[in-house]
This record gives sequence, structure tokens and C-alpha cells, in this order.
Amino acid sequence: MSRGGVNPGLEGGDRPVRSWLGQHVHALQWLKRYAGVVLLIAAGIYWSYQYAEQLGIETIRRAAVHRIDIYDTALKSELARYAYLPSLVNLNPEVVRLLVEPNNAALTGRVNQYLAAVNRGAHSDTLYIMDVQGNTLASSNWDQPYSFVGINYGYRPYFQNALSTGSGTFYGLGAASKEAGYFYAERIYASGKVVGIATVKINLSKIEQIWQRAGDTATLSDMHGVIFLSTQDRWRFKSLSVLSAQARAAIIANHQYDAPGALEPVGLIMQEPAGDTANISRFAPKASPGPHAPAFLRSRFLLLSRPVPDTSWTISTLSDITPAEVSAANVALGVGLGMTLVMVFILYLLQRRRIVAQELAAKENLHHMNEELERKVARRTDALNRINKTLKIEISERRRAEAVLKSTLQELVQAGKMAALGQMSASITHELNQPLAALRTLSSNALMFMQRLEFDEARQNLRVICDMTERMGKITSQLKRFARKSPTYLERVLIGSAISNAIFLLDARIRSGNVELVREEPEDSVYAIAEPNRLEQVFINLISNALDAMTEIDIDGPARARVLTIIVCDEADHVSIGVRDTGTGISDEVRNHLFEPFFTTKDKGEGLGLGLTISIGIIQEFGGTLVAQNRPDGTEFTVRLKRTTL
Repeated sequence: MSRGGVNPGLEGGDRPVRSWLGQHVHALQWLKRYAGVVLLIAAGIYWSYQYAEQLGIETIRRAAVHRIDIYDTALKSELARYAYLPSLVNLNPEVVRLLVEPNNAALTGRVNQYLAAVNRGAHSDTLYIMDVQGNTLASSNWDQPYSFVGINYGYRPYFQNALSTGSGTFYGLGAASKEAGYFYAERIYASGKVVGIATVKINLSKIEQIWQRAGDTATLSDMHGVIFLSTQDRWRFKSLSVLSAQARAAIIANHQYDAPGALEPVGLIMQEPAGDTANISRFAPKASPGPHAPAFLRSRFLLLSRPVPDTSWTISTLSDITPAEVSAANVALGVGLGMTLVMVFILYLLQRRRIVAQELAAKENLHHMNEELERKVARRTDALNRINKTLKIEISERRRAEAVLKSTLQELVQAGKMAALGQMSASITHELNQPLAALRTLSSNALMFMQRLEFDEARQNLRVICDMTERMGKITSQLKRFARKSPTYLERVLIGSAISNAIFLLDARIRSGNVELVREEPEDSVYAIAEPNRLEQVFINLISNALDAMTEIDIDGPARARVLTIIVCDEADHVSIGVRDTGTGISDEVRNHLFEPFFTTKDKGEGLGLGLTISIGIIQEFGGTLVAQNRPDGTEFTVRLKRTTL
């Protein structure tokens, strides 16, 4: 027990905990000490950005106000240039006389000529007169395809206002020409009585040209907020905001803007005020300023609007505030960098000693870590060397095992052939013994016929002997070819030929068992990737199993037809060969173990249970599959191989 009753082991165990607590307490103290500085820098950046942005936007607003003053003056000047024309027409006695005598054709022609001459001299768009019902009696465009003569404009507001108050103004699309213009109308008097209305139509496209030459984005809208002049063609005859039902009905009634897409809102959203009659605005997310609109309209911009004196119109300019935002960002960046540099310098002075101490401690820790790492690397290297040696031994043993397995499989395949030959020996012996007995009889008869000089009969017996020896030769050559060890490489195999060779060797057994053989094959030759001799071995095994299955028909139940069916199907990339029997089928328990080595359903001594195991191994080596399935009338084994045409 140490002095004061403190356990040294517990005291040493508390040291890491104290170190961890000390580090985190120090971090909390650092955050508390410098949180105010960080907040001060953030506030300075925010305030400097807001202040600089407001100054920049105010500069842009004053420039926009100056431009609007210029545009306002230009608009007033343009309207004033033509305001005298209706009064001038009123002074012509023939004009007044035509309104009194509207059916005077000669007078109508002279007035048309007069109006055309005045219109050309004044450079206005159209000059025309109407009676008090709104019917146009004469016009400067009387000889044009879109002549106003004969058209009634009594529904137009400028006509109605002029008739009731003495003068009227209006901006809209022409009913005949479909061209927009400004209409100014005044009464025409005769003997102190109103007899008609004189109207001049003015094309204000010059105003748009002034805006475009100035590189500005500007609009002129009517009392309802419908834009009728704009530097952006897409905005023309659209509204700055959603129109009320009453305003829309009034515009439609007087045919003011009969154009596709007219009266739809352009999609402006006012975000925040920026001084008198100015707002920071943007387009709604689903709205678009148009493909040819300035790029700044795709973000925030300054919208400045001001009424045009003596009219119900409003002139607006849209100004880019990006320079103000960039300038404000630069100012905020400068303020933030300056304050940050001061803070960094202070932190540098305060942290220098601590950093030096940490570096020394880190070097010491690194030295210890390097030593420990070298020891770990040495231990791991030794372990890896031992593992590598073990792996080399295992790899060599596995290669030897694979070689033994391959050799054993080849011997097993050959043993399977011998077993198949053994099973076929009885029928083959019978197949050879019958011709041998016949040969003895035929040869004796041939000698007897020759002794009797009956050469025709002797010749016929010799032909039969030749045919029988040829068949016996085919049988022995097939047995010899089937029994030899075949090479292991794969090649192009004619499926029909392999099936025929297998059937040839089992022909005697098929006939002796009264089995009907049915072959269903495509008309064209079908080829697959395999090894001919081993493929025939598989077919012999499957056909033999089918014949064995059908020998049990009479035992298990009533007699039924014994039919062996071989079906060849030519698929896109594969060839399938099905071997069907009309036997008793396979139970689920047997099917689960069908391809296992040494599994057989035959009686003891009749089979080793390796036929299907060898067959599925051969087919898998060819890259194919072998499956078995029950059918309503028996069992079918299906071989599936890769198809080839080369």
C-alpha cells in the first residue's frame, strides 16, 4: 500500500482517461475563447456584403432612372410628331364634305389621294376618316391589300372616346393589317356638329430600336400590365402579372391583342423592393425569359418601372445586378480575408509553442511506432514465408491429385466401355453365331452345286456368303472402334452418325426385345462439339438403360408397347438429343441419386452403377448437360451440347 492509501495500479490506469479529458477540455476552452472572433468575422462578412450590394444596386438603379428619362422624352417626342395630323385633316373642306356626302365616289377618290399624300409627307403609318357609326370612308392605304376602307371600327376604344370626349388614344393590333400601332383620333365638325372621326396610326418600332441600340432590356405596358413594346419579341402582348377576368374580357372585346399566346403572364416574381418603383425580381422556375434573352435574366435582376405622363402606360427597364453582386462578394471576401489574417496571426503566436511541443512528441511517438512496425513486419514476413511454403506443397499435391483423377476418369470411361461390351456380348455372340452356322450350310451347298455343275445356284450361295461376311465385318469393326481408347480432344461431330453407330451395336438387342425404334431428326445435318467415341458411349448407355427399363413392363403391370424414341432438336446455339422409353418411370427418391457413383436399381451382379456417372461426366467435359425427367408414358434423358456449323 502506497502513502495515503492510493493504489499505484489504479493511478496508472487513470492516466489515459485524464489525458483524454485534458485534451477535450482544452478544445472546449479554445472554442469558447475564439467563438466570438469567428462570429465577428462572419458578421463582418455578412454586413460588408449587404452594404456593398445595396450601394451597387443603388448605382444601377440611378443609371436605370436616367435611361428611363431619356426613353420617356423620346416616346413623348415620337407621339407629338403626329398629334397634329387629325386636326390638319379636319381643316380640309373636302374631308368634311365627304362625311356629309359619303356616297360621292369622285369625292372619295380625291380624299383618298389627299390622305395618302399627307401620310407620306408626315411619315405616319396610316391616316383615315370614319363616320359617326365607325365606318371608314377614306384611308391613305385605300389602294393596299389591307385597306381600311369599308371596315367598321366603332368597337375600338379610341373611336368611342373621340366621339364622346373629343379625342381618343389606343394601342393594339390592326384589325385589317394585323400590325401593331398607336392610334390617335379627333372629332371632325361640320356646322358645329360632329360628323366623323379623323385617326392617325403610328408605328412605334422606332422606340424599340432606340432601346436596342442602347443595349437595354425595356418594355412598355398598358393600363392592364400587357406589354406591347419590348426589346424581347417573346414578351410582346404578354402580361407582367396574371390578368383579372374583367381586364381580359375587355381586351378580348375590343380585339386589342389578337395574337397567339397573347395575355399570358411572362412569369415575373417580385422578390424584394430596391427603392422607389424598383424591385429585385426573377423569372419563375417554370417560366423562361426566352432563348435570345440576355443571360442575366436567368437569375436575379433589377426591375424599374415608371408611369408615362399623360398616358395610362408604364415604361420598365430590366437591369443586370451581377456587377453589384460580384463587387459585394469581392468586398466581403476582402473583409473576411483581412479579419481572418488578423485572427490567424494571433493564433499563430498563441499556438507556436504548443505546435513545437506537439512536433517533438510526435517525432518520439513516430520513432516508437517505426520500431514496432518493423517488428510487426518481421513477424508477418516470417508468417507469410511459412504460408507460401505450405501453399506450394498443397498446390503440388493438388496437381498430382488432379493428374491421378484424370487418369482414373479415363480408366473409368474405358471400364465403362468394357462393361457395355460385356452387356452386349450375349446379343453380339448370337448375332455372329447365326451367320457362322448359315455360312457352313451355304458353303456346303455351294460345293455340292459345283459338283453337280449347277453354277448359277452355287453363285447365288456365294453372294449370300459375301453379304453375311460383310455384315459380320461391320459388327467386329464397330466393336473394335468402340473398345479402343479414344483421344481426349474435342471436334466437330455429326449427331446423326453417332446415334446410328450406337443403334448398330445395340440392334440385335432392340430386335430381340421387340422394341419399336422411332427417330425424329431435322432434315439438315446437325453438328455439335464433342469427341465421337465417348459420345457414342453415352448414347449406348442411355439406350441400354431405356431397353432395361422396358423389360420390366410385363413384370410391373399390364403389357404395353415398347417404343424407343430418339429426338434431335436443332436450337439456336445448342443441340438437344432426347432418349425416351415407355418403361415404368423413375421415382423421386431414385431421381435424387440417379447420377451418383455406384447407385443402381438393378439386381446385384447386373451393374456397377457407374454408367450414368460416367455419362454425365463426359457430357459436362463437352460443355453440355444431361438431365432426366419422367413423362406420362415413361422416362426421357436429354443431352444438350453446344452446336457448331464449322
